[in-house]
Amino acid sequence: MLDFYLSCLLGLYVWDYTDGQEGGFYARQYQPFPIPPPEQARYNVSDVSIIVPTVDWDHDLPRNLLTWIAARPREVIFVTVHALADKLQATLESNPALWQAMNLSQTEVKIITIEKANKRNQLCHGINQAEGRIIALVDDDARFTSNQVLTQLLAPFQNDDVGLVGGPIGSYVPEDRQDPNVITPWEVAALRIRSRRWLGNRAFFAADQSTNFTVSGLTMLLRAEIVKDPYFQHLFTHDMWNGMRQNTGDDGFITRYILFQHHLSHRDKSTVEPKQWRLGMQLTPEAEVLTSLMTDNKFAHQSRRWYRSGLRLRLTCLLYEPGYFDMKATAPYMTRKMVGGMVNPILTIIRALLWCHVWYTRPRVALVLFLYVLYKWFSSLLSFYRQFPYCGSKIWAAMIADNLYLVSDWYSWLTLPRETWSNRATVGKINDDIL
Repeated sequence: MLDFYLSCLLGLYVWDYTDGQEGGFYARQYQPFPIPPPEQARYNVSDVSIIVPTVDWDHDLPRNLLTWIAARPREVIFVTVHALADKLQATLESNPALWQAMNLSQTEVKIITIEKANKRNQLCHGINQAEGRIIALVDDDARFTSNQVLTQLLAPFQNDDVGLVGGPIGSYVPEDRQDPNVITPWEVAALRIRSRRWLGNRAFFAADQSTNFTVSGLTMLLRAEIVKDPYFQHLFTHDMWNGMRQNTGDDGFITRYILFQHHLSHRDKSTVEPKQWRLGMQLTPEAEVLTSLMTDNKFAHQSRRWYRSGLRLRLTCLLYEPGYFDMKATAPYMTRKMVGGMVNPILTIIRALLWCHVWYTRPRVALVLFLYVLYKWFSSLLSFYRQFPYCGSKIWAAMIADNLYLVSDWYSWLTLPRETWSNRATVGKINDDIL
Protein backbone atom coordinates (compact mmCIF):
# COMPACT_ATOMS: atom_id res chain seq x y z
CA MET A 1 0.00 0.00 0.00
CA LEU A 2 1.34 3.43 -0.93
CA ASP A 3 2.08 5.69 2.00
CA PHE A 4 1.08 9.34 2.05
CA TYR A 5 4.50 10.75 1.17
CA LEU A 6 5.05 8.43 -1.78
CA SER A 7 1.55 9.19 -3.05
CA CYS A 8 2.25 12.91 -2.90
CA LEU A 9 5.56 12.51 -4.74
CA LEU A 10 3.99 10.34 -7.43
CA GLY A 11 1.13 12.84 -7.68
CA LEU A 12 3.56 15.65 -8.46
CA TYR A 13 5.17 13.66 -11.26
CA VAL A 14 1.79 12.61 -12.63
CA TRP A 15 0.87 16.30 -12.69
CA ASP A 16 4.12 17.11 -14.54
CA TYR A 17 3.38 14.39 -17.09
CA THR A 18 -0.23 15.48 -17.57
CA ASP A 19 0.77 19.12 -17.91
CA GLY A 20 3.40 18.20 -20.50
CA GLN A 21 0.93 16.12 -22.47
CA GLU A 22 -1.57 18.97 -22.45
CA GLY A 23 1.08 21.39 -23.69
CA GLY A 24 2.08 18.99 -26.44
CA PHE A 25 -1.56 18.60 -27.47
CA TYR A 26 -2.07 22.35 -27.74
CA ALA A 27 1.24 22.80 -29.61
CA ARG A 28 0.07 20.32 -32.25
CA GLN A 29 -3.15 22.31 -32.69
CA TYR A 30 -1.32 25.53 -33.54
CA GLN A 31 -1.97 26.95 -37.01
CA PRO A 32 0.00 29.89 -38.44
CA PHE A 33 -1.70 32.86 -40.05
CA PRO A 34 -2.06 32.53 -43.84
CA ILE A 35 -0.11 34.92 -46.05
CA PRO A 36 -2.60 36.97 -48.09
CA PRO A 37 -2.11 37.51 -51.83
CA PRO A 38 -0.35 40.86 -52.44
CA GLU A 39 -3.50 42.45 -53.84
CA GLN A 40 -5.44 41.53 -50.68
CA ALA A 41 -2.78 42.45 -48.11
CA ARG A 42 -3.91 45.26 -45.82
CA TYR A 43 -0.30 46.08 -44.96
CA ASN A 44 2.94 45.61 -46.82
CA VAL A 45 6.58 45.98 -45.85
CA SER A 46 6.67 49.63 -46.93
CA ASP A 47 4.25 50.34 -44.07
CA VAL A 48 6.78 49.19 -41.46
CA SER A 49 9.03 51.50 -39.45
CA ILE A 50 11.75 49.65 -37.53
CA ILE A 51 12.76 51.25 -34.21
CA VAL A 52 16.11 50.17 -32.71
CA PRO A 53 17.16 51.50 -29.28
CA THR A 54 20.89 51.08 -28.80
CA VAL A 55 23.72 52.28 -26.59
CA ASP A 56 26.27 49.49 -26.48
CA TRP A 57 26.15 47.65 -29.81
CA ASP A 58 28.63 45.02 -30.98
CA HIS A 59 30.50 44.59 -34.25
CA ASP A 60 27.65 42.58 -35.81
CA LEU A 61 25.29 45.57 -35.93
CA PRO A 62 25.97 46.48 -39.61
CA ARG A 63 25.41 42.85 -40.62
CA ASN A 64 22.17 42.72 -38.64
CA LEU A 65 21.05 45.94 -40.30
CA LEU A 66 21.64 44.36 -43.72
CA THR A 67 19.15 41.61 -42.86
CA TRP A 68 16.53 44.20 -41.83
CA ILE A 69 17.04 46.24 -45.00
CA ALA A 70 16.69 43.08 -47.12
CA ALA A 71 13.08 42.87 -45.85
CA ARG A 72 12.48 46.33 -47.43
CA PRO A 73 10.87 48.25 -44.53
CA ARG A 74 9.92 51.89 -44.96
CA GLU A 75 12.64 53.08 -42.57
CA VAL A 76 15.03 52.02 -39.82
CA ILE A 77 15.34 54.46 -36.94
CA PHE A 78 18.20 54.07 -34.47
CA VAL A 79 17.70 55.81 -31.14
CA THR A 80 20.84 56.38 -29.10
CA VAL A 81 22.22 59.10 -26.80
CA HIS A 82 23.79 62.35 -27.97
CA ALA A 83 27.28 61.25 -26.94
CA LEU A 84 27.21 58.12 -29.13
CA ALA A 85 25.61 59.45 -32.32
CA ASP A 86 28.91 60.01 -34.18
CA LYS A 87 30.24 56.62 -33.09
CA LEU A 88 27.08 54.89 -34.32
CA GLN A 89 27.26 56.74 -37.65
CA ALA A 90 30.88 55.63 -38.08
CA THR A 91 29.95 52.02 -37.25
CA LEU A 92 27.29 51.96 -39.94
CA GLU A 93 29.51 53.65 -42.51
CA SER A 94 32.22 51.04 -41.94
CA ASN A 95 30.27 48.52 -44.04
CA PRO A 96 30.28 49.56 -47.73
CA ALA A 97 27.64 46.94 -48.61
CA LEU A 98 25.19 48.74 -46.37
CA TRP A 99 24.80 51.77 -48.60
CA GLN A 100 24.33 49.65 -51.70
CA ALA A 101 21.60 47.68 -49.92
CA MET A 102 19.89 50.91 -48.84
CA ASN A 103 19.82 52.17 -52.42
CA LEU A 104 18.36 48.90 -53.70
CA SER A 105 15.66 48.64 -51.04
CA GLN A 106 14.82 52.35 -50.83
CA THR A 107 14.89 51.98 -47.04
CA GLU A 108 15.85 55.13 -45.16
CA VAL A 109 18.18 54.74 -42.17
CA LYS A 110 18.04 57.48 -39.54
CA ILE A 111 19.88 58.15 -36.28
CA ILE A 112 18.07 60.19 -33.64
CA THR A 113 19.15 60.84 -30.07
CA ILE A 114 18.00 61.57 -26.55
CA GLU A 115 20.03 62.85 -23.63
CA LYS A 116 20.12 59.87 -21.26
CA ALA A 117 20.07 56.14 -21.95
CA ASN A 118 16.71 54.63 -21.05
CA LYS A 119 15.29 51.95 -23.29
CA ARG A 120 11.63 52.87 -22.83
CA ASN A 121 12.28 56.56 -23.44
CA GLN A 122 14.35 55.70 -26.50
CA LEU A 123 11.56 53.52 -27.88
CA CYS A 124 8.95 56.26 -27.41
CA HIS A 125 11.20 58.84 -29.05
CA GLY A 126 11.66 56.58 -32.07
CA ILE A 127 7.96 55.71 -32.24
CA ASN A 128 6.99 59.38 -32.32
CA GLN A 129 9.37 60.00 -35.22
CA ALA A 130 8.19 56.98 -37.23
CA GLU A 131 6.09 57.35 -40.37
CA GLY A 132 4.89 53.77 -40.82
CA ARG A 133 1.45 52.41 -39.96
CA ILE A 134 3.15 49.41 -38.34
CA ILE A 135 5.93 49.83 -35.79
CA ALA A 136 8.55 47.09 -35.45
CA LEU A 137 10.50 47.25 -32.18
CA VAL A 138 13.78 45.48 -32.86
CA ASP A 139 16.81 44.90 -30.64
CA ASP A 140 20.18 45.73 -32.11
CA ASP A 141 21.34 42.09 -31.90
CA ALA A 142 18.37 40.78 -33.94
CA ARG A 143 19.17 39.05 -37.22
CA PHE A 144 16.40 38.29 -39.72
CA THR A 145 16.74 34.83 -41.25
CA SER A 146 15.15 35.79 -44.59
CA ASN A 147 13.76 38.74 -46.52
CA GLN A 148 10.28 37.36 -45.78
CA VAL A 149 10.32 38.01 -42.03
CA LEU A 150 8.27 41.22 -42.18
CA THR A 151 5.88 39.78 -44.76
CA GLN A 152 5.24 36.84 -42.46
CA LEU A 153 4.79 38.98 -39.37
CA LEU A 154 2.37 41.32 -41.12
CA ALA A 155 -0.07 38.51 -41.93
CA PRO A 156 -1.88 38.51 -38.53
CA PHE A 157 -2.74 42.20 -39.01
CA GLN A 158 -5.29 41.11 -41.61
CA ASN A 159 -7.48 40.73 -38.53
CA ASP A 160 -8.74 44.05 -37.17
CA ASP A 161 -8.36 43.03 -33.53
CA VAL A 162 -4.71 41.94 -33.69
CA GLY A 163 -2.59 44.66 -32.09
CA LEU A 164 0.73 42.91 -31.42
CA VAL A 165 2.57 40.26 -33.45
CA GLY A 166 5.58 38.14 -32.57
CA GLY A 167 7.43 35.29 -34.19
CA PRO A 168 9.85 32.50 -33.33
CA ILE A 169 13.17 33.44 -31.74
CA GLY A 170 16.28 31.39 -32.41
CA SER A 171 19.96 31.63 -31.53
CA TYR A 172 22.63 32.74 -33.96
CA VAL A 173 25.83 30.72 -33.66
CA PRO A 174 28.49 31.72 -36.23
CA GLU A 175 30.02 28.84 -38.17
CA ASP A 176 33.41 29.38 -36.57
CA ARG A 177 31.83 28.88 -33.13
CA GLN A 178 29.98 25.68 -34.08
CA ASP A 179 32.97 23.76 -32.77
CA PRO A 180 33.10 21.84 -29.47
CA ASN A 181 36.56 23.31 -28.86
CA VAL A 182 35.40 26.89 -29.41
CA ILE A 183 31.86 27.22 -28.07
CA THR A 184 31.70 28.29 -24.43
CA PRO A 185 29.53 26.88 -21.62
CA TRP A 186 27.66 30.22 -21.54
CA GLU A 187 26.59 29.78 -25.16
CA VAL A 188 25.51 26.19 -24.53
CA ALA A 189 23.40 27.27 -21.57
CA ALA A 190 21.77 30.03 -23.63
CA LEU A 191 21.00 27.60 -26.45
CA ARG A 192 19.39 25.19 -24.02
CA ILE A 193 17.21 27.84 -22.37
CA ARG A 194 16.01 29.32 -25.65
CA SER A 195 15.36 25.95 -27.28
CA ARG A 196 12.77 25.13 -24.60
CA ARG A 197 10.47 28.03 -25.57
CA TRP A 198 9.58 26.73 -29.04
CA LEU A 199 6.82 24.31 -28.06
CA GLY A 200 5.62 26.56 -25.26
CA ASN A 201 4.85 29.48 -27.55
CA ARG A 202 2.80 27.28 -29.86
CA ALA A 203 0.91 25.72 -26.95
CA PHE A 204 0.04 29.04 -25.29
CA PHE A 205 -1.29 30.59 -28.46
CA ALA A 206 -3.32 27.54 -29.45
CA ALA A 207 -4.76 27.25 -25.92
CA ASP A 208 -6.05 30.81 -25.39
CA GLN A 209 -4.34 33.09 -27.95
CA SER A 210 -1.77 34.23 -25.41
CA THR A 211 1.97 33.67 -25.33
CA ASN A 212 4.60 32.20 -23.03
CA PHE A 213 4.25 35.26 -20.73
CA THR A 214 5.86 37.78 -23.14
CA VAL A 215 6.19 38.38 -26.85
CA SER A 216 9.96 38.62 -27.28
CA GLY A 217 11.27 42.16 -27.42
CA LEU A 218 13.90 41.00 -29.90
CA THR A 219 11.36 41.71 -32.67
CA MET A 220 7.72 42.65 -32.14
CA LEU A 221 5.30 44.44 -34.47
CA LEU A 222 2.51 46.75 -33.28
CA ARG A 223 -0.09 49.00 -34.81
CA ALA A 224 1.21 52.57 -34.78
CA GLU A 225 -2.09 53.88 -33.42
CA ILE A 226 -1.57 51.87 -30.23
CA VAL A 227 2.01 52.87 -29.42
CA LYS A 228 1.63 56.50 -30.54
CA ASP A 229 -1.27 56.91 -28.11
CA PRO A 230 -0.20 59.35 -25.32
CA TYR A 231 -2.09 57.16 -22.85
CA PHE A 232 0.04 54.13 -23.74
CA GLN A 233 3.28 56.12 -23.69
CA HIS A 234 2.50 57.63 -20.29
CA LEU A 235 1.84 54.22 -18.77
CA PHE A 236 4.88 52.76 -20.57
CA THR A 237 7.33 55.38 -19.33
CA HIS A 238 5.81 55.67 -15.84
CA ASP A 239 5.62 51.97 -15.08
CA MET A 240 6.70 51.80 -11.44
CA TRP A 241 8.00 49.05 -9.23
CA ASN A 242 8.71 49.73 -5.57
CA GLY A 243 8.80 53.46 -6.31
CA MET A 244 11.28 53.07 -9.16
CA ARG A 245 10.59 53.71 -12.84
CA GLN A 246 11.12 50.63 -14.96
CA ASN A 247 13.70 50.76 -17.74
CA THR A 248 13.78 47.12 -18.77
CA GLY A 249 10.87 44.68 -19.03
CA ASP A 250 9.46 46.67 -21.94
CA ASP A 251 8.35 43.54 -23.81
CA GLY A 252 6.50 42.26 -20.74
CA PHE A 253 4.69 45.58 -20.30
CA ILE A 254 3.67 45.72 -23.96
CA THR A 255 2.39 42.14 -23.93
CA ARG A 256 0.41 42.79 -20.76
CA TYR A 257 -1.01 46.04 -22.14
CA ILE A 258 -2.21 44.48 -25.39
CA LEU A 259 -3.81 41.49 -23.70
CA PHE A 260 -5.39 43.20 -20.73
CA GLN A 261 -5.73 46.96 -21.36
CA HIS A 262 -9.49 46.60 -21.79
CA HIS A 263 -9.67 45.79 -18.05
CA LEU A 264 -7.99 49.05 -16.96
CA SER A 265 -10.29 51.37 -15.01
CA HIS A 266 -8.80 54.50 -16.62
CA ARG A 267 -9.00 53.12 -20.17
CA ASP A 268 -11.25 56.03 -21.18
CA LYS A 269 -8.19 58.34 -21.17
CA SER A 270 -6.87 56.63 -24.30
CA THR A 271 -7.24 58.32 -27.68
CA VAL A 272 -7.67 54.92 -29.36
CA GLU A 273 -11.15 53.46 -29.79
CA PRO A 274 -11.77 50.94 -26.96
CA LYS A 275 -11.13 47.41 -28.16
CA GLN A 276 -10.02 44.06 -26.77
CA TRP A 277 -6.81 43.62 -28.70
CA ARG A 278 -5.39 40.18 -29.44
CA LEU A 279 -1.94 38.80 -30.07
CA GLY A 280 -0.88 37.25 -33.34
CA MET A 281 1.90 34.68 -33.02
CA GLN A 282 3.30 33.82 -36.46
CA LEU A 283 5.46 30.82 -35.57
CA THR A 284 6.80 29.84 -38.97
CA PRO A 285 10.40 29.17 -40.09
CA GLU A 286 10.21 32.12 -42.49
CA ALA A 287 9.37 34.48 -39.61
CA GLU A 288 12.26 33.40 -37.38
CA VAL A 289 14.58 36.03 -35.95
CA LEU A 290 17.93 35.07 -34.45
CA THR A 291 19.75 36.65 -31.56
CA SER A 292 23.44 36.49 -30.85
CA LEU A 293 24.73 34.59 -27.85
CA MET A 294 26.96 36.04 -25.19
CA THR A 295 30.18 34.09 -24.92
CA ASP A 296 31.06 35.00 -21.34
CA ASN A 297 29.49 35.64 -17.95
CA LYS A 298 27.49 38.59 -19.31
CA PHE A 299 24.89 35.94 -20.08
CA ALA A 300 24.54 35.30 -16.34
CA HIS A 301 23.80 39.00 -15.76
CA GLN A 302 21.30 39.00 -18.62
CA SER A 303 19.59 35.88 -17.28
CA ARG A 304 19.22 37.38 -13.82
CA ARG A 305 17.54 40.41 -15.35
CA TRP A 306 15.20 38.16 -17.37
CA TYR A 307 14.19 36.11 -14.33
CA ARG A 308 13.63 39.23 -12.21
CA SER A 309 11.55 40.92 -14.94
CA GLY A 310 9.55 37.72 -15.34
CA LEU A 311 8.73 37.62 -11.64
CA ARG A 312 7.63 41.26 -11.67
CA LEU A 313 5.41 40.55 -14.65
CA ARG A 314 3.74 37.59 -12.93
CA LEU A 315 3.17 39.54 -9.72
CA THR A 316 1.75 42.52 -11.61
CA CYS A 317 -0.58 40.43 -13.78
CA LEU A 318 -1.88 38.22 -10.98
CA LEU A 319 -2.18 40.78 -8.18
CA TYR A 320 -2.57 44.21 -9.75
CA GLU A 321 -3.18 44.73 -13.48
CA PRO A 322 -5.41 43.09 -14.49
CA GLY A 323 -5.58 40.83 -11.40
CA TYR A 324 -6.15 37.08 -11.23
CA PHE A 325 -9.86 36.94 -12.11
CA ASP A 326 -9.76 39.42 -15.01
CA MET A 327 -6.62 37.75 -16.33
CA LYS A 328 -8.24 34.33 -16.13
CA ALA A 329 -11.28 35.61 -18.03
CA THR A 330 -9.04 36.69 -20.92
CA ALA A 331 -6.23 34.08 -20.89
CA PRO A 332 -7.02 31.09 -18.63
CA TYR A 333 -4.13 28.88 -19.80
CA MET A 334 -1.61 31.68 -19.37
CA THR A 335 -3.04 32.43 -15.93
CA ARG A 336 -2.69 28.83 -14.76
CA LYS A 337 0.89 28.71 -16.00
CA MET A 338 1.73 31.95 -14.21
CA VAL A 339 0.27 30.65 -10.95
CA GLY A 340 2.34 27.52 -11.41
CA GLY A 341 5.46 29.63 -11.82
CA MET A 342 4.67 31.51 -8.62
CA VAL A 343 4.26 28.39 -6.49
CA ASN A 344 7.20 26.57 -8.07
CA PRO A 345 9.72 27.55 -5.34
CA ILE A 346 7.41 26.11 -2.67
CA LEU A 347 6.76 22.95 -4.68
CA THR A 348 10.51 22.52 -5.17
CA ILE A 349 11.03 22.44 -1.40
CA ILE A 350 8.09 20.08 -0.89
CA ARG A 351 9.38 17.78 -3.63
CA ALA A 352 12.85 17.68 -2.05
CA LEU A 353 11.41 16.79 1.36
CA LEU A 354 9.25 14.07 -0.15
CA TRP A 355 12.26 12.61 -1.96
CA CYS A 356 14.23 12.46 1.29
CA HIS A 357 11.39 10.64 3.05
CA VAL A 358 10.81 8.15 0.22
CA TRP A 359 14.53 7.40 -0.12
CA TYR A 360 14.62 6.62 3.59
CA THR A 361 11.42 4.57 3.83
CA ARG A 362 11.05 3.03 0.34
CA PRO A 363 14.53 2.99 -1.23
CA ARG A 364 13.69 0.51 -4.02
CA VAL A 365 10.64 2.44 -5.12
CA ALA A 366 12.64 5.64 -4.90
CA LEU A 367 15.35 4.13 -7.10
CA VAL A 368 12.84 3.13 -9.79
CA LEU A 369 11.29 6.58 -9.77
CA PHE A 370 14.71 8.22 -9.83
CA LEU A 371 15.75 6.16 -12.86
CA TYR A 372 12.54 7.20 -14.63
CA VAL A 373 13.26 10.87 -13.92
CA LEU A 374 16.82 10.47 -15.19
CA TYR A 375 15.57 8.69 -18.33
CA LYS A 376 13.21 11.56 -19.17
CA TRP A 377 15.91 14.15 -18.53
CA PHE A 378 18.61 12.36 -20.52
CA SER A 379 16.18 11.83 -23.40
CA SER A 380 15.63 15.58 -23.50
CA LEU A 381 19.39 16.22 -23.38
CA LEU A 382 19.93 13.72 -26.19
CA SER A 383 17.43 15.58 -28.38
CA PHE A 384 19.28 18.81 -27.61
CA TYR A 385 22.61 17.20 -28.52
CA ARG A 386 21.23 15.93 -31.82
CA GLN A 387 20.05 19.43 -32.67
CA PHE A 388 23.34 21.05 -31.60
CA PRO A 389 26.03 18.32 -31.83
CA TYR A 390 28.84 20.84 -31.28
CA CYS A 391 27.60 21.31 -27.70
CA GLY A 392 28.42 17.71 -26.76
CA SER A 393 31.64 18.39 -24.88
CA LYS A 394 29.90 21.00 -22.74
CA ILE A 395 26.54 19.30 -22.26
CA TRP A 396 27.07 19.80 -18.54
CA ALA A 397 26.29 23.50 -19.09
CA ALA A 398 22.87 22.52 -20.49
CA MET A 399 22.34 20.33 -17.43
CA ILE A 400 23.07 23.29 -15.16
CA ALA A 401 20.72 25.47 -17.22
CA ASP A 402 17.94 22.90 -16.69
CA ASN A 403 18.30 23.31 -12.94
CA LEU A 404 18.80 27.05 -12.69
CA TYR A 405 15.30 27.36 -11.26
CA LEU A 406 16.64 25.94 -7.99
CA VAL A 407 18.40 29.25 -7.37
CA SER A 408 16.92 31.69 -9.90
CA ASP A 409 13.47 31.81 -8.27
CA TRP A 410 14.88 32.69 -4.88
CA TYR A 411 17.42 35.12 -6.32
CA SER A 412 14.63 36.92 -8.18
CA TRP A 413 12.64 37.38 -4.98
CA LEU A 414 15.69 38.66 -3.08
CA THR A 415 16.67 41.18 -5.78
CA LEU A 416 13.17 42.20 -6.85
CA PRO A 417 13.67 45.97 -6.19
CA ARG A 418 16.78 46.20 -8.39
CA GLU A 419 16.56 47.83 -11.82
CA THR A 420 19.31 47.80 -14.44
CA TRP A 421 19.94 47.40 -18.15
CA SER A 422 22.64 45.01 -17.00
CA ASN A 423 23.92 43.64 -20.31
CA ARG A 424 24.55 47.20 -21.54
CA ALA A 425 27.85 47.96 -19.89
CA THR A 426 28.11 51.62 -20.89
CA VAL A 427 24.67 52.78 -19.75
CA GLY A 428 25.64 53.70 -16.21
CA LYS A 429 28.85 55.42 -17.33
CA ILE A 430 27.12 57.47 -20.03
CA ASN A 431 24.37 58.65 -17.71
CA ASP A 432 26.88 59.44 -14.95
CA ASP A 433 28.97 61.50 -17.42
CA ILE A 434 25.89 63.48 -18.40
CA LEU A 435 25.14 64.25 -14.78
